[in-house]
Amino acid sequence: MADRPHFKDDRNDVRIHFYCQYFPPEMGAPAARTFEHARYWAAQGHEVTVVCGVPNHPDGIVPLKYRGTPIYRETIEGVKVVRCWFFTTPNRGVVKRSFSFLSFMISSTLVGTFFSGKCDLIVATSPQMLCALGGYVASRFKRRPFILEIRDLWPKQIVDLGAVTNPIIIGGLSWIEMFMYRKARAVVTVAEATRQEIAGRGIPIAKLYTITNGINESFFMPRDRMAPLRARHGWGKDIVVMYIGTHGLSQGLMTILETAAMLRDRTDIRFVFAGTGAEREMLMEEAKRMALPRFDFLPFQTKDDMPEFYAAADICLVPLKKRDVFLYNIPSKMFEIMACGRPILLGAKGQSRQLLEEAQAGIAVEPEDPNAYRDAIVALADDAALRQRFGEQGRAHVVAHYSRSQKAQDFLACMEEVLGGR
Repeated sequence: MADRPHFKDDRNDVRIHFYCQYFPPEMGAPAARTFEHARYWAAQGHEVTVVCGVPNHPDGIVPLKYRGTPIYRETIEGVKVVRCWFFTTPNRGVVKRSFSFLSFMISSTLVGTFFSGKCDLIVATSPQMLCALGGYVASRFKRRPFILEIRDLWPKQIVDLGAVTNPIIIGGLSWIEMFMYRKARAVVTVAEATRQEIAGRGIPIAKLYTITNGINESFFMPRDRMAPLRARHGWGKDIVVMYIGTHGLSQGLMTILETAAMLRDRTDIRFVFAGTGAEREMLMEEAKRMALPRFDFLPFQTKDDMPEFYAAADICLVPLKKRDVFLYNIPSKMFEIMACGRPILLGAKGQSRQLLEEAQAGIAVEPEDPNAYRDAIVALADDAALRQRFGEQGRAHVVAHYSRSQKAQDFLACMEEVLGGR
């Protein structure tokens, strides 16, 4: 275990308050990154409090355990968790989700300011940016330094996807974005391209940090391909082309259905979609209309099940729509897939393609191009040695460069610099 940073106020521990709308038992990249960092910091002897919402993602249903109280407190692996009530809704529909984001900002600001105890600094993550705004307001009340973590560029992403078109709303969100960049003592991005983009808007490069996503390599690791999961679902020895994750606006999953239609005569290839999201029902209906053979839709999977699902896959899909905003993104599932020793078929450019090429962990194709997906799937399906080589190279790369504990330690170093300058 790495040495703890020594802060200049003669205390080796620091009281960290972290604002994140999503937190385990919820799934997803923000929840996983926040929890694994927070768990590491707590193990290092720091006092970590996460201010988050009651669990409800992605279906909007709050478990019975968390109902009936405006504030729910618990401790998970040394991390103090303060959950606040807010308007919960399924992960679809712009108006309801916007109201959910707004209500969480108000609730988390009040809970974080008055009911979460003392702290030395406050960190808040986006998306969504209103969560970060709540953390900033609490930092002003408590007169503590504020660090902003940027996972995706908002509102750029939702504008590029056409989710928001009203110029007044876009202008307001853009103002909040720049306000937050200016007011934060440090801004942490998860991709270097995002850091450079923010610097290009006039934010001093000295206060911008890149701390990429990472992986718990002892949890996400290679397993036997012919595990019981294949028998349970009747996949046998099929070449399984799998997508696990959100079925939403960003992924462009209709392209994969078009690809499957081109490969309907390949009786050895099976497509599997596992997850939920705003477009899942539409995709299921379209697959039925297209009469796609060997195309399975499975429900949302828990984190504990993910390594077994990756093990059962022969080709793992990471598709994104062809939008400029995705030049800055590195989907966190790429790290999971590589750690599990499986080849990636990536439909994206920018940072994610650069990572894939550095790791030599799969094939990258033009986003939203079904012909390119088809050719890549055939090449991988027909060459087991190539799939194995990509998987082994990906595993070696993430273990060497993307350990989650090292990324958490890098974040502590950022906090040390901020507190040292307060």
